[in-house]
Amino acid sequence: MVPSAWLALAILCFMQLLPALPEVLLIPELAVTSVLLTWLVWGGRAGLALVPGLWALFSAGWTIDDRLDPRLAGQDILVQGTICEFPRKNPVVQRFMFESASDVPGLPQRFFISWYEATEIPEAGERWQLKVRLKRPRGLSNPGGFDFERWAHRQQVGATGYVLRSALNRRISSDSADCRLTGLRQRIAGRLKKELSGQPEAGHLLALSVGVRSELTPADWSLLRRTGTVHLMAISGLHVGLVAVLMHFLGVQIGRLLLLAGAQNSPLVIGRAFAAVGATAYAALSGFSVPTVRAMVTVLVAVALISVRRSVSPWQILASALVAVLMVDPAAPLSSGFWLSFYAVGLLLLKGFEITCQGRESGSRFFQVLGRTLALGRMQILLAVGLGPLSILFFDQVSLVAPVSNLIIVPMFALVIVPLTLFGTVSLWISTALARIVLVSAAQVTEWALDILTWLDGLPLTVWHPPPISSAAMVLVIASTLILVWPRPVPGRWLVLALSTAAIGGVMTSGQPTLRVVVMDVGQGLAVLIQTSGHALVFDAGPVYRTRDAGQSVVLPTLRYFGVRRLDTVVISHGDADHRGGAQSVLAGFPDAVLIAPARVEFEGIRHLACEAGLTWVWDGIQFRFLHPEPGNQNSGWSENDDSCVLLVRTAQTGILLPGDIERRAEAYLTRHGLIPEVDLVVAPHHGSKSSSSGPFVTATRPRFVVFSAGDRNRWGFPAEQVSARWRNAGAKVMTTAYSGAIVFETDRLGGLTLRRQQRLDGRRLWTEITE
Repeated sequence: MVPSAWLALAILCFMQLLPALPEVLLIPELAVTSVLLTWLVWGGRAGLALVPGLWALFSAGWTIDDRLDPRLAGQDILVQGTICEFPRKNPVVQRFMFESASDVPGLPQRFFISWYEATEIPEAGERWQLKVRLKRPRGLSNPGGFDFERWAHRQQVGATGYVLRSALNRRISSDSADCRLTGLRQRIAGRLKKELSGQPEAGHLLALSVGVRSELTPADWSLLRRTGTVHLMAISGLHVGLVAVLMHFLGVQIGRLLLLAGAQNSPLVIGRAFAAVGATAYAALSGFSVPTVRAMVTVLVAVALISVRRSVSPWQILASALVAVLMVDPAAPLSSGFWLSFYAVGLLLLKGFEITCQGRESGSRFFQVLGRTLALGRMQILLAVGLGPLSILFFDQVSLVAPVSNLIIVPMFALVIVPLTLFGTVSLWISTALARIVLVSAAQVTEWALDILTWLDGLPLTVWHPPPISSAAMVLVIASTLILVWPRPVPGRWLVLALSTAAIGGVMTSGQPTLRVVVMDVGQGLAVLIQTSGHALVFDAGPVYRTRDAGQSVVLPTLRYFGVRRLDTVVISHGDADHRGGAQSVLAGFPDAVLIAPARVEFEGIRHLACEAGLTWVWDGIQFRFLHPEPGNQNSGWSENDDSCVLLVRTAQTGILLPGDIERRAEAYLTRHGLIPEVDLVVAPHHGSKSSSSGPFVTATRPRFVVFSAGDRNRWGFPAEQVSARWRNAGAKVMTTAYSGAIVFETDRLGGLTLRRQQRLDGRRLWTEITE
């Protein structure tokens, strides 16, 4: 079973790397034949390993086929359906999953809806009629950024959209028969909120009891991430396993009482049954979320295997659970939690870890407690070392206080907070007074735990952000950690630590180019990273969205991805919201950065240096020079667009021009005075509008590459076709961020500028939406 499980996982991982599904593999007859032939030639285990992979292939195909018909995109559609998950609420917008019951050809079964300025607040378990406007799932595509399309594929979302203002929007039923479980959880959550009214930790207890995490603030999540305790606020394997252990203990005790009463039974069998029921009930209480399903399946598999066989290897239980999870949830490998949970358990099994009583033979209670504490400490160190590479891979950071915080906080949650929370939840049906006492006690202990985490987060060097690590180096680091924790003697084991440190430190990373230019995908707006070997500059910071801004969601993750730990300068070309919208977030992340912007642009509470023609500096042999606007008030009567900062970046062989949103008037001024040189790359002015990229400007620059930073299907139609044609006719390779995603340029060994990556195209996967 163990080799079959690893082979099945390898097949699924390979499948997730495919840019598209091979249609020939989706023929059922071929799939069945492949399994049977493999079974006959290589045995049943090899045939079994094919099943999860083929099931995942068909599941992915069904998910992709259930996407919105492109002909329905942008149309007003009246739909009926059910809200089968808790809405994500904030004062501006309500977001929720909608399970459609409408018989509209081309309409997917499941879509993700935003309702701005909702006239009524939707709740989980309700049935609604809504007038919506939909599109196929599509998000921004940036290195290190959130892959929304991957998330949508993982959640089987076939469309996204928003609710239109309409008198037809109405609640049909408050208790839909399609989502009775969700409705029950909603009622429990309502009663918990009532009993915990006024308690700051109410959101944490809601997350632990019914899996409602929308009440947690960004500050709460930041604290948990930085201290390595995010897993405590998601009902996961730890919580389900804890409930299973508690229920097993309760079942065994009941069985023993029945034996004393003369009833013949097996306490262990009753304990296993209680464990299975407890795990299933807790998973149901959380809405059968992905982490709880994984944990529940693992518990059920373990109970089943132990029940039918006297001796079962822990590796066999883990492998069987892995195969079962892949069958229940074929897209599970797309989740970081899948890898972290199974890898953590695998590390503990590999090390042969168990909490032993070091002082048991002496009979000393003190030494028994000390032995258990030391064992728990070793476990936390083992997990910190073993999971460190995965933390870098998935989260681009490692919490240095995680071993300490988990050593202190996990027992508090396992022994006090979770049992009290669940007991208080059950007590709601017994006595509200008892429930309130228990829940308030749980909230008090949670407050103490959060105080400890806050103190730990205040220590220096709480979180380490490593430099960018190449794929080869990451494989080496993971292999090195496995050698470090290997249970048997390994010659030169500690030399591996030096090798890992060298890899993480950048010795084996791909060399830093002399110059890197990243035109980020921020939708309708602009944000560009200019990175030299020792400095970094951000030119514009993207737009502000309704609930967030591009600085927070795009620029900062991109900077982290490319190893920018110190940002020297932020340039805001002009005052339009699609260029300055994310500036506050970027400056908050890098408060020491120098801000440069036109004199007419104002920033609340922040002084800035005016960008003026002639302002020049040199970083690592690369010249940065502003060509526009002129000093003083010479151009004060110009429009804000024509008053944009125009930045020229030059090496000995390469030129990059960032003209902001200048239009024909400013272009004519610059070309007439001979200020525009020939360059290799132009980020097209004003996103490719008809009022910019004039013939003389195009002729003067004669670039090899032109990038239009524009949103997908933006309402202005940027870039204009005649503008694109003008650049192409001049010999330039034309690209748009809407089609290509973030676009990365780097200088080669000879100093010439080369196109390195188009994020959406080069990183295409099964779920990636490609539109012309």
